[in-house]
Amino acid sequence: MNAVQKEIRLYGLEQHQGIIDGIIQELGLEDYAFDIRLILIEAITNAYYHGNLSDCTKPIIVRYLLSGKQLELQVEDSGEGSGSLVFPEAISSDELLDEGGRGLYLIRCFSDKAEMICNTMYISKCVCPS
Repeated sequence: MNAVQKEIRLYGLEQHQGIIDGIIQELGLEDYAFDIRLILIEAITNAYYHGNLSDCTKPIIVRYLLSGKQLELQVEDSGEGSGSLVFPEAISSDELLDEGGRGLYLIRCFSDKAEMICNTMYISKCVCPS
């Protein structure tokens, strides 16, 4: 299987769900659609609100690479990226229903590895393409 590596630039959140569905379809990862959709929705939403401060003129860059069974995702915002970002190991049941704060926890739960370096979120997930 040949590796698939691409980069998509988007502005705001108006079309992100369609773009995510296109990535899933292009990579043939429909069996992992729920996980990948959840990971990317949370990462892009985080980039838009926290990195780009809800500014639709600032780009969010999504990079993806599928090589064998390894899916690598990167979501880069236009922010300074100076703060530390912690992917929580657990959250309380009260926090599960909060409006914000659970996205990083969900990304961590549905991926094999997630970390934030500067203004880019790096996410890895093992998959078996169909």
